[in-house]
Amino acid sequence: MKKLYDKIFSIKFFKFFLGVPVIGKLLTYEMILYLFFGVMTTVVNLCVFFVSDKILGNGSLGQFSLSGYLFRITFEDVSTLIAWVIAVLFAYVTNKLWVFESKETKFQIIIKELVSFFAARIVSFVVFESLGFMLVRNILNNTDYTTENFSKWTAKLLMAVFVVFFNYVMSKLVIFRKKSKEGENNEL
Repeated sequence: MKKLYDKIFSIKFFKFFLGVPVIGKLLTYEMILYLFFGVMTTVVNLCVFFVSDKILGNGSLGQFSLSGYLFRITFEDVSTLIAWVIAVLFAYVTNKLWVFESKETKFQIIIKELVSFFAARIVSFVVFESLGFMLVRNILNNTDYTTENFSKWTAKLLMAVFVVFFNYVMSKLVIFRKKSKEGENNEL
């Protein structure tokens, strides 16, 4: 993949963009890989969600009220959870091996990475994929301009953008941060 990156960004058109300070900093090999695998993780998430949603179908598991606002918990929410678990497993493997190239093989360090990775993903799941998804879907469902199908997929795609950004920051700065030879953390 590095050879492909080098080949693409050796083309004059793309080389120009790398010369622009902000863009050059954003279009690093690591960032391109992260975005690629982030998109692939999102595709995995959406495909599993689609299949789970088709298998489980429509229906409500219950409802609750929060500050006077009624939330319905549906089979779509269960599909979201299933899709999330599978996507997180996919993301851990791709982030560890290819994006951040963690060479750690010690059992304790791998466990620490896994726990940190899943903890960060749980935070992003709770904040974005669960509460954010339900909130956006319910807000859109309560307008006269959207259908239930539109609000479901709009909420799902919008939350995917927030998830990718949050997860990159956590992976880069916390989970897979590289250590210098003296054992100190390297900065961005």
